[in-house]
Amino acid sequence: MNNALINGQSGVGSGRKSSRYAGVALCWSKLLKIEDRIFTEPKLQVYGFGVAWVWTIFVGSLLFNGWIIGNDGRSQSLDFCWIWLSGKFAVSSTPVLVYDPAAFTAAKGAFLGTGECNFLHFGYPPTFLFFSYLFGLLPYISAFAVWLVATIVLYLGAVYAIIPRPAAVTAALTPAAVPLNVLLGHNGFLTAGLIGLSLACVERRPWLSGIFLGLLTYKPQFGILFPFVFLASRNWRVLASATAISVLLGVSAGIEFGYQGWQSFIDLLHSRNSTLSPDGMELALQSFYGLFHWAGASVWLSWTVHLAVTIVVAIAVCVVWTKPISQSLKAAILCIGVVMVTPYLLQYDLCILSIAVAFLVKDGLARGFLPGERTAMLICVAGLLLWFAQIPISPVICVVLLFLTARRIAAYRCDLLTASPDEVVGCGPCSA
Repeated sequence: MNNALINGQSGVGSGRKSSRYAGVALCWSKLLKIEDRIFTEPKLQVYGFGVAWVWTIFVGSLLFNGWIIGNDGRSQSLDFCWIWLSGKFAVSSTPVLVYDPAAFTAAKGAFLGTGECNFLHFGYPPTFLFFSYLFGLLPYISAFAVWLVATIVLYLGAVYAIIPRPAAVTAALTPAAVPLNVLLGHNGFLTAGLIGLSLACVERRPWLSGIFLGLLTYKPQFGILFPFVFLASRNWRVLASATAISVLLGVSAGIEFGYQGWQSFIDLLHSRNSTLSPDGMELALQSFYGLFHWAGASVWLSWTVHLAVTIVVAIAVCVVWTKPISQSLKAAILCIGVVMVTPYLLQYDLCILSIAVAFLVKDGLARGFLPGERTAMLICVAGLLLWFAQIPISPVICVVLLFLTARRIAAYRCDLLTASPDEVVGCGPCSA
């Protein structure tokens, strides 16, 4: 009798559990159907064009209200100002003076008159002068136009290399970092483009991948993870190519622009204040360090949290790259990790997250999407608008994207991405 009672209770419990799973599976199924209706390629193109036109109108309204040239006829202080000025120094007979604060400030004053350039110091390694050299030969407006077109084409080209569909290129124009890079003339497109092209070429063209990665040394804070990842995954050709290009660029910059530039650049790194800026500006850093600093935490606590996050993320990314999983997921988690580990991260740099999302979408197109992830990615893109209010939202978005990537990796390892919702829910790791 006791056995019968126990068996009866067990049957009831199993029935309730099965009923619960069936209910969750039904919800997942409905969510998938809704997302399938919303996230079609034609609709994404329409949405993308709509947002792109909003940004175009926004930028255009500023263009006719003294964006580049003020009402007094003077050039306005855009971030491109320091890029163009560095090019002027690069083509001069004394390029090393670009690292002399007095000389750089004087050149800024001569160009802008009573205006102020956002950069009082040149804070990039001498290799960046190879990028800005051409612009020193052009008038300011022409240089700005060439820089903007060249870098945005590189960025969109990287997205197209990952997902060769027009809708992907259109969608890449929607994040809020896009109009910011256009308005400031900064290098976010260049950074994201080099990272995207490098990761897109890892499997089929490793030497070309290394070349793009070597060019990324102009912004070294975004290259921290790459050597560890390629060592862990034994991508020797990528690592050799990147190392060769980095050394070649570094030596060439020393020969062309003077070896003193390297010493001046290293000295400048030691002079940064608690905002990580050499100019004393209060920057809204989008890193974990920036988030805690913005929240009023001490410098010591902010650094402690950031370093802890860096160690955990670096280990996780390296481990993922040693596993036999989709290259798209490896690339996505590396892009997210690159953003998470650097303490010096500003709004215009967040175009890198577009590259991460592109790799996630590529994997979804190949293996099927999981319930809710496309909606979550859309929310992340919309969430980037919060930094207009100077809120360091990037760490939160990175955590969400990291979760989505981990979820796909778990599902990939269970080999259930193309299974029915009932099967997905039935596997614990895959139902996260």
